[in-house]
Amino acid sequence: MSYRITETGAIRFVGIRIPLTEDVEKNQRVVPGFWKDALGKKQFSDICLLSDENPKGILGISVYHDPGNIFYYIAAATSKEIPAGMYEYGIPATTWVVFENDGYFKENVQDVFKRFYTEWLPFSGYEYAGLPDIEVYPIIEGKPICGHSEVWIAIRKEKEK
Repeated sequence: MSYRITETGAIRFVGIRIPLTEDVEKNQRVVPGFWKDALGKKQFSDICLLSDENPKGILGISVYHDPGNIFYYIAAATSKEIPAGMYEYGIPATTWVVFENDGYFKENVQDVFKRFYTEWLPFSGYEYAGLPDIEVYPIIEGKPICGHSEVWIAIRKEKEK
């Protein structure tokens, strides 16, 4: 699993969102439908045009505040104004572990999260920072199915026991 550790300043993103639940299996069924629906709309093209900050590309972002306040965004990191019908969210400066993927997006991204928790995190010297997770996809025409993608997971140094 190819990865790098990077630090960023605050990230501001703008896009569309749907509410999720604490039921991970249900969310794994709902999110692909959200992508499928979004890809066919003008709003998706508008989001692509917003991308002018890092991470560059189209972002899938899971934001968890509390059990009744969970959202999944399709967005772009941007300094531009918020178009009508879209939402803004900010992530503070942090340290990220960035996993790179080449292959089918859905399967690889879900696999990265599983491997992060079971293989990478327990032996890394880091702990999960509890900030939104970011999936980074390339901006391409048509329905993206495979290619290069990244998964950004916020981490912090493990506290001494």
